[in-house]
Amino acid sequence: FNTPDMKKIELVILFVFMSSLTTTKAQDGIEALLASGVDDANRFANAFTKPVSDALIYSLANGWYNTAQAKKFGRFEISFIGGVSQIGSNSTSFTLNENDYNFLRFQSGASTQQVGTIFGQNDPGVFMNIIEDGEIEGTIELPQGLGSSNLEYLPNIMLQGSIGLPLNTELKVRYLPQIETNDVDVQFYGLGLQHEFSEWIPVLKESPLALSGFVGFNRLSGEFRVSGESDIVSSSNQALTLDVDSWHYAALVSTKYKIFNFYGSLGAVSGSADTRLLGEYEVDNGSSDVEGSTLVDPLHLSSTVDGFRATIGAKLSLAFFRLNIDYSIQEFNTLMVGVNLGI
Repeated sequence: FNTPDMKKIELVILFVFMSSLTTTKAQDGIEALLASGVDDANRFANAFTKPVSDALIYSLANGWYNTAQAKKFGRFEISFIGGVSQIGSNSTSFTLNENDYNFLRFQSGASTQQVGTIFGQNDPGVFMNIIEDGEIEGTIELPQGLGSSNLEYLPNIMLQGSIGLPLNTELKVRYLPQIETNDVDVQFYGLGLQHEFSEWIPVLKESPLALSGFVGFNRLSGEFRVSGESDIVSSSNQALTLDVDSWHYAALVSTKYKIFNFYGSLGAVSGSADTRLLGEYEVDNGSSDVEGSTLVDPLHLSSTVDGFRATIGAKLSLAFFRLNIDYSIQEFNTLMVGVNLGI
């Protein structure tokens, strides 16, 4: 997919955790795949983009907490949180079996091959023929991802507010007013609740350990107006929409000393990402299913996540200033640092 200019992309990165992972050179390849039919294009595009969808779901689950202690009623904290998530080698390629496709066949090599995802690349390039009734109707090159950019880590940046509620409960809020430019519309919000159970247990209340439970939800919605042409597919009114829901559930434990503390959690991340390619696409040359026809809003990509997450971290508190760092083991392992101001 083509994307807005980099200045606007950087604005999106700053507030909604999207990085250069959206700047893939996939526009021509994805469009050209429509020549093989909507089913083939959707099957490939789902596999090609799944790693970035999953990474975004996990990314939104980062940075929610830095202690198991819930804030006292009326106390608050503003947190500036940033970090990086590692892209594993298993996210850079997927197995493409041409027998799963109606019209796409490898131009050379075996019928089953490893091809690059949005985080990978094909070196050399991989070409596929569009074959119908034994005849070659066209040839396309599979889209290249970001592998040539040596992208190994994804940035995580967020702003969060927390306030203590009655009954040993803390409310956490993430919110981004709608960003509107000529090319991008983005809106984001998140809500989290943390309850400290150890305050209800006399033995634990007097101990140096705090125990709590946490649940958090994030919602990210965006529309990116794109443009681009393929040699065999022409298009108009193009747009890329994205809707992401991310849930995080965790049991937390931490020490509760005055200055320096450790914290950790065990939990789960779940969520879904729904991406649609909108617009009208005219196929000039391709399979009989689509040749000479206009395809309207042809691609619908979806991905779901249900994964384990474990976090360990440390926190330094000096009056109203706190600094924390933690590392999370999950599908995309993440290192986060938080600067927190509050009372």
